[in-house]
Amino acid sequence: MRHDVDLAARAVRAGAEAALAAAREGGLEIETKLSAADLVSRADTAAEAAIAALIRAERPDDALLGEEGASAAGANGRRWLVDGIDGTFNFLSGIPHWCVAVGLEEHGEPVAGAVFDPSAGELFLAGPGRPTTVDGAPARVRTGRALEQAGVATYLREDKSRDRDAWLARIVDRAGVVRAGGAGTLELAWLAAGRVDAWAQPNVSAWDWVPGAALVRHAGGVATVLDGDPAWHLAGSPALVAELEKLVPRR
Repeated sequence: MRHDVDLAARAVRAGAEAALAAAREGGLEIETKLSAADLVSRADTAAEAAIAALIRAERPDDALLGEEGASAAGANGRRWLVDGIDGTFNFLSGIPHWCVAVGLEEHGEPVAGAVFDPSAGELFLAGPGRPTTVDGAPARVRTGRALEQAGVATYLREDKSRDRDAWLARIVDRAGVVRAGGAGTLELAWLAAGRVDAWAQPNVSAWDWVPGAALVRHAGGVATVLDGDPAWHLAGSPALVAELEKLVPRR
């Protein structure tokens, strides 16, 4: 059996190829989902279908869940999470900040991830026995920065959190730079590569969390989910995550 990381790498490249082919053909049939800026297109579904077909062919006993509806049951505690395009608004707007992501969790914990950024041509990979790499070069989470010096990525959609104003006020006052680029998985990959310092979002969907969380953990960082409403998902160096835990609004 080929390594899960190698399968994930081939899957994200196949997804990117399908998404870009759909864009070249035109007629993307764009629809809104949970908010006016939460979009889905034929490129998303084409990418997800290409990824799902590959994984189902090579891991037929594993569960699978995709953002756009791909689903398969499994009974071995392994589940693949698929995001054909993370950052669809950016993709459709011509903003080069989107990615294709595949993650693997075992018994609910992220263990492997692949994130491909077609705009930059970068491939982020990690898994058991395979520390995080960017295009084959070792990657590590950056340490040593206080929150006041740090770049923190976030994304606050209305349906994800009722406490957006409180969180924004706190983080803008404390962090060095606050990013809201709209492709959270790509920013988790950047965190794993030592470019972004920390990451915080509420109520994150599994396909937006598992691939990047695996990259961060295998790059020496922390990726954790806090109990509460909302359930905050935090990632970064241990010191920065500890600081963020004190700031996020929780009930």
